[in-house]
Amino acid sequence: MFHSVRARLTFWYTAILALVLITFSAISYVLLAQATRSATDTSLADTAHEFAAAFSNDPDDDGRTGRGVLLDFRYSDRDVMVFSPSGEIVAASRPHLNVQTRSTIAAVMRTGATGFHTVAGGEEHDGVRFIAIPIRVVGKEYTAVVAQDLDAQADRLENARKAVFLGIPLALIFAAGGGYLLARKSLAPVTAMSAKARQIGAETLDERIVVENERDELGHLASTLNDLLERLQRSFASQRRFMADASHELRTPMSIIQGEADVALSRQDRSPAEYRESIEIIRNSARKLTRIVQNLFLLARSDAGTYPMDRSRFYLDEVLADSVRAMRTVASARDIELRCDATPDLVMTGDEELVQRLFLNLLDNAVKFTSPGGRVAVSAEKHDHSFTIRVKDTGPAVPAQDRMRIFERFYRGDRSRPSAPGGAGLGLPIARWIAEAHGGSVELEEGVAVGNSFRVTLPAD
Repeated sequence: MFHSVRARLTFWYTAILALVLITFSAISYVLLAQATRSATDTSLADTAHEFAAAFSNDPDDDGRTGRGVLLDFRYSDRDVMVFSPSGEIVAASRPHLNVQTRSTIAAVMRTGATGFHTVAGGEEHDGVRFIAIPIRVVGKEYTAVVAQDLDAQADRLENARKAVFLGIPLALIFAAGGGYLLARKSLAPVTAMSAKARQIGAETLDERIVVENERDELGHLASTLNDLLERLQRSFASQRRFMADASHELRTPMSIIQGEADVALSRQDRSPAEYRESIEIIRNSARKLTRIVQNLFLLARSDAGTYPMDRSRFYLDEVLADSVRAMRTVASARDIELRCDATPDLVMTGDEELVQRLFLNLLDNAVKFTSPGGRVAVSAEKHDHSFTIRVKDTGPAVPAQDRMRIFERFYRGDRSRPSAPGGAGLGLPIARWIAEAHGGSVELEEGVAVGNSFRVTLPAD
């Protein structure tokens, strides 16, 4: 119905205020009517009892009812009457009520009624309220009646209704106008934030929304949006760096493959050995290219949260032993001693293939950066609710400034050049992701005397 927040706020504010005013006015009107009727009844009762007391104590000398008393009870808004047991008026003050109304009251008196009563006042009055009380004079029973028309009471209630019917719409009009202005002023920072947010794009993520007051809700919203922009900026920068690094890593093996193919086809008289050498180079580059593509695909699916986890129960020590056996040939080729010391019967629930890939990446990293004649030791043990696996090498220690960055994608510190074989810098990031996907962690331990020690923590059953 309303597309503007300001309009909706104004509408609901006005609707709630209208409900409050109507409810309050209705209750007030009912209480005013009750109070007015109660005041009328109290006044009639007081007059009737005063008259009865004076009338009973002051009979005429001739034995008739005291008409002189009536002269003391002259009112401009009520009649005082004395009825005989037969319902006839034997004494009355100056009349304010018409004959028809007095006849109606007399008819009620002939029934012997006492107390408060209300009768119709005819065309000239809104009604008549009267009280009848019995009195005794010189051994005779009479009924004293004090009657008052309800015109004044009806006028007061009518004025109250008019005030309500006129006051509520005016109050709502002023309230709606003030509410709209207040909502517009209160939401002005939101409009400014929206305009600024529309101006921010992929190339201007360094811009921020102005925070006028950090302590109110709108300031908190602006701060939250700025934090979101900060995260988006870092994510965009990471994606750009990722794309640039991936392009660089893919370009090298592709260039080698294309170059070797061009060389192999450039001459007709190449020997089988030369062709075999070129094909061998192309195959190795293709394998490297395949590994990079597979790693990129794995990271992309992990970032999207769509990698299928094939969970099962397996022996962690056996998977670690298989990983060590798979790396022995590579380690032996570089004259590196590879040892494994794992506590037997370590049962774990997880993706066995991914866990083995985690160990292979750490072992490959350790063997790659360990100098010939060095040593790589692997250990595994169980604690209360977790497994701890350590992969230690005797290679050059990771510099302090690279200790956290080695887990970044495509990052390769100075120790990887030029002595170590080339790599894409994806092994450690993938290892950390696999551990975190299983509820564990991978970190480079500090305080190691020689070489490096990677500690893997995985949850135990």
